[in-house]
Amino acid sequence: MELYLKKLYYRFRYFFDSKLLKMKNYFLNGNINVEDGANVNFMDIMIYDARKRNLNVQIGKDSIIHCDIVLYKHDSKVTIGDRVFIGEGTKIYCYDSVEIKDDVMISWGCTIIDTNAHSISFEERKNDVVAWKKGYQFKDWSNVKFGKIVIERNCWIGFNSIVMKGVHLDENVIVGAGSVVTKSFSKNLIVGGNPAQVVKQVE
Repeated sequence: MELYLKKLYYRFRYFFDSKLLKMKNYFLNGNINVEDGANVNFMDIMIYDARKRNLNVQIGKDSIIHCDIVLYKHDSKVTIGDRVFIGEGTKIYCYDSVEIKDDVMISWGCTIIDTNAHSISFEERKNDVVAWKKGYQFKDWSNVKFGKIVIERNCWIGFNSIVMKGVHLDENVIVGAGSVVTKSFSKNLIVGGNPAQVVKQVE
C-alpha cells in the first residue's frame, strides 16, 4: 500500500509540475495575457505549434477561469473579457476564433468548439487517426469547416451545454442546461433544447 501511494504521489507531482512548466513557458513567450485580478489557478491550456510573441489567449480583469483551452494552430485566438466566469470541466476548442465578452457566465461541463474537427466525408477523414499518431502537424484541416464564435455581454450558459461553430449569441442570452446551440440568437432570449430553440423572452 505504501509503495502504491508513493507511485500515485509522484504521478500527480509529475502531472502538476509539467503543467506548471508548460503554462510558465506560454506566459514567458507571450502566448497568454492575464489582466489584473483574474483567477486562472485551475485553467489549463494547450497550444499546438505555439510561437513566441504570438498572443493566443487574452483574459480580462477580475475573471475566474477554471476551464481547459485547446488551440489547434499557432494563430488560433481565444479572447475572454472582464468579470467572466467559466466553470471547471468546461472545454474550449479553438481553430479560428472564440470571443467571450464582459460579464458572461459559463457553467461547468460545457463545450465550446468553433470547428467540426473532422470532415463529414469519410474519404476525407479516414486518415485522421493515423495522422494523429504521427503528430498534430500531420492533421489535414483543409476540408474541415469552422466558424468564429462570439458570446456577447451578460450571457449565461447553463451546465453541460454545447456551443457549436459559427454561433453568435447576442447580449443577455440565457442557455438552458444541457442544450446544444447550433445557430445564432438575438438579445434578451432564453433558449434551450437539442438543437436549442427560443423558450421565451428575458423579462
